Amino acid sequence: MVTSAVSLNAEELRLPQGFPILMGLPRIERTFWRGMTIYSLDDPATNIYLVLKGRVKILRASTNGQHKIMSIRYRGDLFGELALAGGAIEPRRSDEAVALETTRVAVISTEDFWHATRHDSAAVQSVMRCLMMRLAEAHRQIESLVFDNNYRRLARALLDLSIEASRIGEASVRLTHEELAELIGSTREVVTSMMIELRQRGLIEYKRGDVRPHLPKLVQFLADEITLHS
Repeated sequence: MVTSAVSLNAEELRLPQGFPILMGLPRIERTFWRGMTIYSLDDPATNIYLVLKGRVKILRASTNGQHKIMSIRYRGDLFGELALAGGAIEPRRSDEAVALETTRVAVISTEDFWHATRHDSAAVQSVMRCLMMRLAEAHRQIESLVFDNNYRRLARALLDLSIEASRIGEASVRLTHEELAELIGSTREVVTSMMIELRQRGLIEYKRGDVRPHLPKLVQFLADEITLHS
């Protein structure tokens, strides 16, 4: 891991909407290579993080070693934002953050953030919007796990990931079958089988680790309630 003090350039990244105050805060830049842990379960929740370059997966692990990816964060995205809920509510991390590729992040102290926003009601409102967005995202995942079969969970995940990737100018979803399985709560073998069928139906194109969904077809698939083997 490489650590250095930095002065960020606003043109280098897409800042989270409503968080221009981040540009004026003290922060440290750190670089992580693929597979490196940015923070771990039960680490003190004293910082928030901003993705400057690369991608980060946020995950939780079961006691038997299974992993569930909760979300993927891209350039300009905040993560570790539950630390903003306050030490009494979230004194330690309940999830993990791992670099999906060579990734550069800015580490910002929650203490510095709250000090700077003490008299900034707009920034506080932005924090609330950010936390509510993450809560809504968690609710959508729960709904999908309860009501969708494997095919629909995969199709929905690919659609959401493609929209997120296009937001920062990327044309494809760069995840392995194992990572997709961790995202939808399945296994690599099941995901591989489903990817083959989705490709045969013209819903996606993919090569190893590079998936290009056909968005109109995926949207239609989800709207039509088509049932595939799962």
